[in-house]
Amino acid sequence: MSIDRRTFTKVAGAGAAALTLAWQQACAQVADTGDVSVETVRTLLDAQGPRGIYEDSDEFERLRRAVANSARISNQLRTFPLSDDEQPLTTFRRG
Repeated sequence: MSIDRRTFTKVAGAGAAALTLAWQQACAQVADTGDVSVETVRTLLDAQGPRGIYEDSDEFERLRRAVANSARISNQLRTFPLSDDEQPLTTFRRG
């Protein structure tokens, strides 16, 4: 089976959109409850591909805790206060 570029882009874009929405849901759940639901982690995992070792309940629980920790860190970074006159660490210039 072969697919054209347009079809591939639609499929890839839909997968990326689903992954983005699931990650936003995970961040919102951590902000609200301090934890991530099993359903949200499954959605994130399924968007990545086969579940592999995460079919095992112990490994899945480790993944769920890791996703919650990553979402917590992401939320902390987003709310980190910066001064308006703070200069960026890296600047890009055209040569």
